[in-house]
Amino acid sequence: MTCPCDDSNFPQKFAIHAGLKDIPRALGIFPDWRLALLDAIGRQPTLNHWRARGEADFGVMLVEMSAYLLDVISFYDSLIANDSYLTTSRLTGTERKLVSLLGYLPRPALASQVWIAAEAQGRRLVELPAKTAFRSGEYDGNPPEVFELEKTKWLDPRLNKLAVSRVQDDNIPGSYLNSVLVAPNSLRVRKGSIVVLSFNGVLRARYVTGLKTIAQRSRRPTVEISFSSAVPVPANSKYSQLRIFAMGNSMPLWRRSNPFSGVNVLLDSRAPIRTGQFVVFEKQGSLKVRKVNSSNISSQTVLPAVTTTVKNTSDEVTATLESPEVKTSISQLQLSSGLSWSSSDRNKITMYFSVSDAARVLIPEKDELQQTDPVHLRSFIDEARVPVTNLLLEDTHQEGVYSTGSLNADTQLASIDSDPAWNKSLMAPVNLFGNVFKGSRGESVEDELLGVGDASMDEQVFELKNSPLTYVPAENEQGYKTTLTIYVGGVQWFEVASFFGVKDDEPVYLVRHDEMGKTLIHFGGGARLPSGAPVYANYRFGAGSPVPPAGSINQVAKPISGLQSVKNVLPAFGGGDAESPQDLKHYAPNSALLLGRAVSLADLEAAAHEVSGVEAVKGIFRWDKLKFEKRAVIYFIGDSQLKSSILSRLQALSEPEAAIEVKLALPQTTSLELDLEIHSRYQSDDVIAAVQSVLYRQSEPSLPGGLLHRTVLGPEGVIYHSQIMEAVMEVAGVSNIKAMTLNGSAITGYGIAPAAEHYFYFGELGTGTSGITINGVS
Repeated sequence: MTCPCDDSNFPQKFAIHAGLKDIPRALGIFPDWRLALLDAIGRQPTLNHWRARGEADFGVMLVEMSAYLLDVISFYDSLIANDSYLTTSRLTGTERKLVSLLGYLPRPALASQVWIAAEAQGRRLVELPAKTAFRSGEYDGNPPEVFELEKTKWLDPRLNKLAVSRVQDDNIPGSYLNSVLVAPNSLRVRKGSIVVLSFNGVLRARYVTGLKTIAQRSRRPTVEISFSSAVPVPANSKYSQLRIFAMGNSMPLWRRSNPFSGVNVLLDSRAPIRTGQFVVFEKQGSLKVRKVNSSNISSQTVLPAVTTTVKNTSDEVTATLESPEVKTSISQLQLSSGLSWSSSDRNKITMYFSVSDAARVLIPEKDELQQTDPVHLRSFIDEARVPVTNLLLEDTHQEGVYSTGSLNADTQLASIDSDPAWNKSLMAPVNLFGNVFKGSRGESVEDELLGVGDASMDEQVFELKNSPLTYVPAENEQGYKTTLTIYVGGVQWFEVASFFGVKDDEPVYLVRHDEMGKTLIHFGGGARLPSGAPVYANYRFGAGSPVPPAGSINQVAKPISGLQSVKNVLPAFGGGDAESPQDLKHYAPNSALLLGRAVSLADLEAAAHEVSGVEAVKGIFRWDKLKFEKRAVIYFIGDSQLKSSILSRLQALSEPEAAIEVKLALPQTTSLELDLEIHSRYQSDDVIAAVQSVLYRQSEPSLPGGLLHRTVLGPEGVIYHSQIMEAVMEVAGVSNIKAMTLNGSAITGYGIAPAAEHYFYFGELGTGTSGITINGVS
């Protein structure tokens, strides 16, 4: 026998390697066991004379029943073996049981948070008491959500909604100026006029070649003046120092003789020109502007003295007439510098004087507001009567940013802190909201009766009527805190993480959550509940990853006097579902090893990923050039508003002076193009959809994300050519990959990495923005 299939070798020895997704404990199925048993019969000498092979034979029936039993045992042996390990577990709830052996408490569902801008009526301060509730509308198929104010907040009507003035860009860019914007009502020149531009005293003369009305986003009336040639701009020049002058009168030069003498020039007549003024000389399209250092009156001879003799017919002089010379008074100017023109050109030269403003220069206004720009609030006159730290800004496209800072009524300026970073620009006009406070998701329940104590029972368990229980972010080792308080007979009891080490008389309880999100309250590990004592619970319920979009929270659960309106300029952030089985498999071992202290990059990554709303993290050691130290930089993918929560969590787990920095990883838009050969037996659309799912599906509680999804690649994640090919070729129906390009170019080498502090972003499947194109379908 040369074919291995002719050689029966069953059952084989176990060959279980490390890192498997499934433990191959099932040696075989019913046909394998039946064949093996029948084969074994022939090797038993006592059964040599057994020839029965009919289905009704009792011996055959025993063989088949044994094969069936061994099949069932193999199946359950495999199932039990896989459910004995975290990474291979299958049954629902197994992951929670396994991680409990590590002393690890799965992260509960966490409440999202939102920054809310409020507007108050009238002129008096308005009080918003703690637990004031705000309601969102329906969104993306999700029901309305309730957000509550955790602390009392006072509103000042002066801070309702302040218009941010457009930022004026006063610095003149570049080394040359071809045109300038002016106010139409100040315009005093027309096309062809001579103008002088004064850059804080530095003069340039040009012709006006164009006047054009400009439509600006600010709707400010504007005219653009164009010049005959580019105007050199002195360094550090500003529009606010630029003036444009027109010339009112003109006069030729002295034409009876040479009008030039060094820096002196003679005019054709007297002109009202004073020292310090400037004049413009024009010669056949060439302009020169000069300052007048002195202006004097000069007497010039128009006709020289003439002696005339009168003769008679005999040609004898009979009389002599003396005609005196004829003189005229003209202006003589001493210029700041000579004109370098020839005397022969004096008939071609004209001087212009009588300066007046030609137009009022407008300082260009920026259409965008950036974080480093001054925030000028013209309507903010009186100082705020409440502390102002949190600010929200919203632009004309309803894009918003959150910032911290302060307001100053004297300067009418808002001081914007550099952290948190905006990571965007706002399009003018922009409004600033000063009555800003943070709300967290969850609806309050007061004095819910859970049950009655029974001292005869060593353990009692009660269930909350509403779920999920709300947990809100906190600056502690867990990164969150509960909203639940328990009163037994009017006395508060306290929650503990474990009954281990608890004394018998301590009034404590445990809180646990099942797979369905129900909350169970366990008593008995410390003091027993007194008989007949009512057990009341105060808590909030509502949590999860769906977050309301910007502008959806605009309702108050109960009317409050003086409150005019509320609005969330930004989407809510930070909400998270309870830790999924996939997360437990991946992060629970690392998180359990923290033991309340982060000492490595892996520890910091595990702790950062536990912050609700974080999609992916990566830790990298960077060298700080300013402080000359190695710094742990944690890059994360998620809402930028999570930065402070992540940093607080990491600092709570680290040494007080640990150098830790948290940065938001930025998306690097990328496209992938695949040309696949699909087998004729398969539907092309189904195969393409399957490939897209393998490459870029959204992660789910029971299913990890696609190979190229941001939650899998993470910050600075590398795309490997071979991994893409392997994943695609494993899809049923794909016969061949004929072509594959990234951003229109073939992938060279074994892989490609994004820019530093970035991650590859391929858009979103099903939204028309996917950057993955397969056979022309995206």
